Amino acid sequence: MMAYTVVLTEQAKEDIADIYGYILNVLKSEINAESVLNRLYSAMNDLTYMAETYHLYPNEPWHSKGVHYFSVGNYSIFYVADNSVATVIHVAYGRRELDKVLSDYK
Repeated sequence: MMAYTVVLTEQAKEDIADIYGYILNVLKSEINAESVLNRLYSAMNDLTYMAETYHLYPNEPWHSKGVHYFSVGNYSIFYVADNSVATVIHVAYGRRELDKVLSDYK
């Protein structure tokens, strides 16, 4: 089993900040915001040794580009794994149109 370095793109960091801000400011729950943030970071850290285990995203063109995904609670984490680096490209609320979320990934 290969060990991966986990890297977050600027877009993924922005996604996480938006999720945190929404829970904190709109839902008014600092406890839930912190909890979700911790769960997301913990799951992304697990990619260090689990990057090869998650499914490829089923829709094209992302399937052919090697985009993997998995869920953490109500959120989906999208990443590509290449040359022992797992690059998280998006973190999105799972009930959004995920093809639209990924549309900016080239």
